[in-house]
Amino acid sequence: MHKAIVGFALTIGLALGAQSAVASQYLRIGGIWEDSRSAAFLDRNCEPADRAALFGCVDGDDGLPIGARGDFGSGAGAQLAWGMHLGEMLRTELELTYQPGLAFEGNANFIGSGDRQPVDGSLTQYRAGINLYVDLAAALARDAGTFEPYVGLGASAVRNQIGTMRYEFPELDSQPALTTVPGGSSNHLGWMLAIGTGIELSPRNMLDLAVSWHDHGRVETPVGDIDIIRGGESVAQVEVESTRSRLETFGLTLSWRHYLR
Repeated sequence: MHKAIVGFALTIGLALGAQSAVASQYLRIGGIWEDSRSAAFLDRNCEPADRAALFGCVDGDDGLPIGARGDFGSGAGAQLAWGMHLGEMLRTELELTYQPGLAFEGNANFIGSGDRQPVDGSLTQYRAGINLYVDLAAALARDAGTFEPYVGLGASAVRNQIGTMRYEFPELDSQPALTTVPGGSSNHLGWMLAIGTGIELSPRNMLDLAVSWHDHGRVETPVGDIDIIRGGESVAQVEVESTRSRLETFGLTLSWRHYLR
């Protein structure tokens, strides 16, 4: 995958050099609303040699491997991008995204702990990416008037930062009963596909509207000590293997594109 993103960047770099004389640069600022797909936290290794696993290689009472299943919800983020046209049909962007609005909510399936085992953990995400867009009207030799329909592909460096995860067990006798798992950060390669349109407001300003799919890699909790709390008191601290979940979202972006020249 790293070879793919290097090749993608080199291709754009060559195009930049060849087309710099006709390039039109712009800044884009806006927001993105993302809705996550279903997700599941599982052990990175359910049979580690030198520490315990949080879930282990066994099935819960529901017949599924023990884990925490749910999603990362929905939330709003902010985007800032610098872009450049590469002739009539192509343009590229360097994009920064800050996404503080997602959080995991789900349910675990530990054996003998009841049907309700709510799990939650906050998520903050930072992304730095490069995008390539194709102007569909130019590619098809059509006049779209004030609209600029396009499709896009992007690759990004993603930092996923999850807070302390809380596993609650409200059906156990000793209340409050919960287990906390330390949060942490991890870096991943992300991908984006988009389809959208620009809407001309003036010769130097456009409104951008796009829908997109994102693969943000994994969200991971690190190797560390969990705190087992029963009856409101800590009864044990145990070092466990890391856990992880994939993170995919669908996005809706609304932004303002301002041309510098």
